[in-house]
Amino acid sequence: MERTAQKTNRKWPFKEARPGEVPAVIMFDPRDPFNVGSAVRAASCFGVSQVWVTGERCAQNIWTRNRIPREERMKGFSDVNIILDDRPLEHFTDVTPVAVELLPNSENLLVFEHPENAIYLFGPEDGSVPNSIRRLCHRRVFIPTRHCTNLGAAIYLLLYDRLMKRYLSGAETALPIGEVLAEPRGWPVHNPVFESR
Repeated sequence: MERTAQKTNRKWPFKEARPGEVPAVIMFDPRDPFNVGSAVRAASCFGVSQVWVTGERCAQNIWTRNRIPREERMKGFSDVNIILDDRPLEHFTDVTPVAVELLPNSENLLVFEHPENAIYLFGPEDGSVPNSIRRLCHRRVFIPTRHCTNLGAAIYLLLYDRLMKRYLSGAETALPIGEVLAEPRGWPVHNPVFESR
């Protein structure tokens, strides 16, 4: 972390490590900063407050370009903390680590029951969650698509599935669009088209 701090004289999106909050997304050594941007956007859309990033490939890519992806610069997503730390699991207590992996013993997302205290672990675009970390995962889940999805898309699918299943269990309420969106759209506040359930 010390070396990272020395290079952060630029406007840097990453925060210092802090206590982990559930649910959270952990990305292991992602290659593309745009997938980190997509993860941040998905987290903000679905109420996840932390995206943890390990490794240096993505950080090096950002330093080379001297800018961060658009998703991370948008003010609307400032409710998500992006934390660069190579040992993210050490910042969590009483959690259920869930590896999102294509493994023979992974559960199908269609029937997967999301733990309330889940943290979701994603491997890089060109690899997997490290074996040493995967052994710590209490659950493993795969997304039932005919082909591998983009890393950012996988995070969206998983977080949407979590929200939908929380709604079906009664833990979430289906609110009208005017109460769901956190950004202005220019719609009339009391338009019955947008407020109907």
